[in-house]
Amino acid sequence: MRNGRKRRERNSGPVICLAAVLSLFIASASSAAEAESNPGKIAKSLPAATETAPETATDLLPVFRQPAPVSVDDLRLIEEKVVELTERVRECTVSLQIGRAQGSGVIVSPDGYILTAGHVSGKPGKFATIILPNGDRIPGRTLGINDTLDAGLVKITTSRTDWPHAPMGDTGQVEVGDWCLVMGHPGGYDETRGVVARLGRIVFGSNRIMQTDCELVGGDSGGPVFDMNGQVIGINSRIQRNLNHNFHTPIKAFHDGWDRLKEGEQFKVHSGALLGISGEDEDGGVRLTRIYPDEPAERAGLKVGDLLITFQSRRVRSLEQLIERVGEELPGGRVTVGVIRDGESLEFRVRLGVRWD
Repeated sequence: MRNGRKRRERNSGPVICLAAVLSLFIASASSAAEAESNPGKIAKSLPAATETAPETATDLLPVFRQPAPVSVDDLRLIEEKVVELTERVRECTVSLQIGRAQGSGVIVSPDGYILTAGHVSGKPGKFATIILPNGDRIPGRTLGINDTLDAGLVKITTSRTDWPHAPMGDTGQVEVGDWCLVMGHPGGYDETRGVVARLGRIVFGSNRIMQTDCELVGGDSGGPVFDMNGQVIGINSRIQRNLNHNFHTPIKAFHDGWDRLKEGEQFKVHSGALLGISGEDEDGGVRLTRIYPDEPAERAGLKVGDLLITFQSRRVRSLEQLIERVGEELPGGRVTVGVIRDGESLEFRVRLGVRWD
């Protein structure tokens, strides 16, 4: 996030990064192959949609169901669909200014509820400026935030009740290899450029995290991830160094936490991080009774019989407490685990995995 820059000319429409389509001849085949070889990498069903999408899954063009485009005609069909979809959803993709921070969001209800990233909305009760695609600025207020999954909610505070909005994802499954469209205002609102759209595929999905190959930059945080029917299936969250390391909060986090978000609550849930052990409470710590094969604990060198006493340099006195501490960390993060083995104190660095439930 960063401050936006003011431009003189009015925006004439969204910028669509269709050059990415050409690279998807290769990337799509790779994603499809990964999906076949890793059938476990499929997100669970999403909660029921708040509205009916403009198209059903059965209406989706065949080109979006095949592993990769195979002809120039396929590329033309993809381009036509992306242009149509982008024009349809751009009106509900907004820029947000909250204090000095700049981010993006998406309107999902006619009375003006806006999904965004938790690190964009910040603490509940703050004043927000919502910048519409035409440059109009309207007032809003930050509501609740799920700190763990980076889900935030903002509400437009005007009396209008007919805002353009996009439906939240339905109960259909989101699978690795599915096409998606990411929207946002990278670098802040720009009157000349407008909303930016990027086409890509889902690389990874679970109930708590989604990864795509749609490149994100500063200011994209909080922007929507759409499926090819125009439903919101995720919200831009964070990036890492590699171009395909673009992470999003799944729409399920908003469905599951809707009442708490709407009431302005700041809360945490289990992140879905996985250590890969079973254990029993014992005086002074947790005795490890099982180390699951090819999971983080085994790869780090932990063994059955170890007495786990610290996690991230904090004392652990019960299995329940250990589960809670693991859930405070993000999947893929490195943590420090302290154990006693045969009377000797040892410390291990563990890269956490991800739970699929």
